[in-house]
Amino acid sequence: MKKLLKWILAIIVLIYLLICGWFYLGQEQLLFKTVKQKQDHVFKFEYPFEEKYIPVKDNKKLHGVLFKAKESKGLILWLPGGRGMIDSIGLNAPSYTNLDYDLFVINYRGFGKSEGKITSEGQFTNDMQAVYDFLKKEYKENNIVVFGYSLGTGPAAALAAANNPKKLILRAPYYSMNEEAAGLFYYIPTTWLLKYKFSTYEHLKKVQCPVVIFHGDADKKIAVEKSNRLKEYLKPTDELIVLKGQEHNNFEKNSEYMQELSRVLK
Repeated sequence: MKKLLKWILAIIVLIYLLICGWFYLGQEQLLFKTVKQKQDHVFKFEYPFEEKYIPVKDNKKLHGVLFKAKESKGLILWLPGGRGMIDSIGLNAPSYTNLDYDLFVINYRGFGKSEGKITSEGQFTNDMQAVYDFLKKEYKENNIVVFGYSLGTGPAAALAAANNPKKLILRAPYYSMNEEAAGLFYYIPTTWLLKYKFSTYEHLKKVQCPVVIFHGDADKKIAVEKSNRLKEYLKPTDELIVLKGQEHNNFEKNSEYMQELSRVLK
């Protein structure tokens, strides 16, 4: 009986270690819902846009789409959610360009037409800095608004903390990716295994520019409670705007969101 129990215990331990190994080795696939596009993919938007390729370290290039306003007073640098830049984001571009801002939506490594593969948080951070530096050649830094949505909110906060943009806007942010992972995979030591901490709250402590957070109180993917906790790290002049009945997606269909966005982008 003791021998049998030892075998059972050994099998349980082995299965547990395999689960931990699966999480560690496969976390990129779990975190980044990569949507690829062929290089000859044609975007079909009915308003002005241009595709850009931005060189980053290791001779890779990141792809993004720039939507042009008729009379631009600056740029919104959009760090998207876990599926990256897809055509549907472009369909909402007029919601931003009509507010007299150009909109640049970046594709992370391995997303869309971007080359390479995401392998670490440091690499991800360096990529976003390279994108920022590239855009500073065309736009004055005090006219750049860093905009992070969902997965992109942690990296957006890090980018704003390391630079001096006009404003940081976070939409449906999380407190930290470590906390999100711990909630989903409570049975494994994610704190030790997770390579992508994306600690939004830590970065907000260092952000000097104005910050605005939008969150829907009906968000079932990232609860509004996360933004309520992030409020502790905002400056007295920063804002948290909670939208009644708003879920995780389709903010542009919300008239209150559009009204508040127009106000904060003046």
